[in-house]
Amino acid sequence: MKLHLPLRVLPMMTLFAASLMNAQNFQTMPVQSGYTADVIANDVGSAMTSTTEDVDGVSFAFVARDFKLTATSTPITYGLPVNGIINSAVASTPGLSFKLGDLYGNNSLKISSNTTGSNSGTLSFITPVPAFKVYMLSTGGSGTCTVNVTVNFTDATSQTFSGVAISDWYGGTSYAVQGIGRINRSNNVLEPNSTNPRLYQSVLTIDAANQTKPIQSVTVAKVGGTGIANIFAFSADAYTDCVAPTLQPVGTLTSTSAQVSWTIPSSVQAVSYDVYYSTTNTAPTSTTVPNHPGVTGNTFTIPSLSPSTVYYYWVRSNCSTATAQSGWSLSGTFTTLCGTVVPSYTHDFSSFPGTCWTAGLSGGTPATAPTGTTPYWMSGGFLGVGSGGSATINLYTTGRTGWLKTLPFNLSAGSYKVKFDYGVTAYFSTAASPMGSDDVVHFLVSNDGGTTWTILETWNEANAPTNTSTQYSYNLTGYNSANTVFAFYGTDGAVNDDPDYNFYVDNFKVESALLSTSEIKEGVKKASVHPNPFKDILYISDSREVKSVTVGDTSGRTVKTFTGALKELDLSTLNTGLYFVTIYFKDGSQSTVKAVRK
Repeated sequence: MKLHLPLRVLPMMTLFAASLMNAQNFQTMPVQSGYTADVIANDVGSAMTSTTEDVDGVSFAFVARDFKLTATSTPITYGLPVNGIINSAVASTPGLSFKLGDLYGNNSLKISSNTTGSNSGTLSFITPVPAFKVYMLSTGGSGTCTVNVTVNFTDATSQTFSGVAISDWYGGTSYAVQGIGRINRSNNVLEPNSTNPRLYQSVLTIDAANQTKPIQSVTVAKVGGTGIANIFAFSADAYTDCVAPTLQPVGTLTSTSAQVSWTIPSSVQAVSYDVYYSTTNTAPTSTTVPNHPGVTGNTFTIPSLSPSTVYYYWVRSNCSTATAQSGWSLSGTFTTLCGTVVPSYTHDFSSFPGTCWTAGLSGGTPATAPTGTTPYWMSGGFLGVGSGGSATINLYTTGRTGWLKTLPFNLSAGSYKVKFDYGVTAYFSTAASPMGSDDVVHFLVSNDGGTTWTILETWNEANAPTNTSTQYSYNLTGYNSANTVFAFYGTDGAVNDDPDYNFYVDNFKVESALLSTSEIKEGVKKASVHPNPFKDILYISDSREVKSVTVGDTSGRTVKTFTGALKELDLSTLNTGLYFVTIYFKDGSQSTVKAVRK
């Protein structure tokens, strides 16, 4: 028995994800007044003209992404965002963001002194909000520092948080954002950095007795440390007596809909709910317009979705209580089921197994269908060249029976054909190899979505394919099901023969069986090259009408160009791999074929 261990492809699965934690109702707290310095260089011009002070007392300031020393300077790819929105990187507060002050005005409450009377400042907010927690965005220039923070409520009461530590802008933990770069105000020298400087997030938990009180302002007093305190922004986990729902596992899924549900404590006076969904996991804010507002009940089926697509969703409560609306729930996610495809369809295995294809099937026979979930089909370089771009199964010992199943097709219109390229090479080689005495590879079709199968083609020891790419084509006359599925079935059989080889499939297509205009037009030329795979020289079968030839790689880059009616192409300088050879004819037509350099 052979002992080599072929590569395995781990099965992937989509799981429902929804947290059972209480959701947070994050809101930014835009500042009305209190900033004392502009420490962010922005727009076009010297840093000295767009800032009033530095961050650290040693000439360095922050820089915004739109900063350019002159109008013709190369734009930078780092810096603080121009819109002033900092999305926190702290894992415990997903969805929390901060709003910086005006980049064209003062944007930092900068405090250098520890001396009472000259060591504090107050930021007043445009819209007072009550909060469970308040988050401070700050940093220390040229060292760490300690501040006392006093939260002032609209009823003239306050709550003080003593000894709040602020890290130095280089290297600290609990950062909200990092790698934003800086600039020397004195000479405009930029310092890009992938991890520094940093802005940090501090949490201030409001006492229960104060949580319903709107916050008017925050006073910050520097009381220790050598660093210079820079306070940039505050945000709130806003108080609400309307609790956000807790999402439940997703119910019925189809290719175009998903049933979502949620629970909420019986004490909450919810009268309806809003549902928001997106194909990105960016959390909605209090101003986000829901896709489906005013939903009654605790279950809703989201309609009009796209097949085989990952979605994220959130739900919030609308209550009859004082604060009327909760924050959004923590996110849930689901993936819609695969829908049938109406050809034409092409899959080149640039991704494996492909959207809605299934590789994790094993065992059984065409009469019984799969019985296991071991993935024997995997991604590989076609005919042993490269590391990907085709589907392959390695057959070398007993017990290896694998299925590669396609997505479903709607062939009810009739007149379709299926085709693909195939071949066999020795394991980890481009050399030819026979198949084992009882090995078989079947190409199958099912009219009922994969319950019963019919064999369309069989490859075995008697008709084993070679290590040259060969195209298979089958006219699907009589196969008019709206739920047609194809599969490749490979098994090493019961006899443990010596052959150790890979069977390859590439360029799978389902298309109209009717000839297209280009196929029936007289004089249309088609490229023909050989040998394929080739070593150094690739020959054109008939070069009399050839005007020029280009050779491109898989990234789309042209790597060789030839002009004239050439019979052979010297490609000895190319690396091994897959290439696209496009032949341009004198009548203006062109034809492209794949060629593999071994």
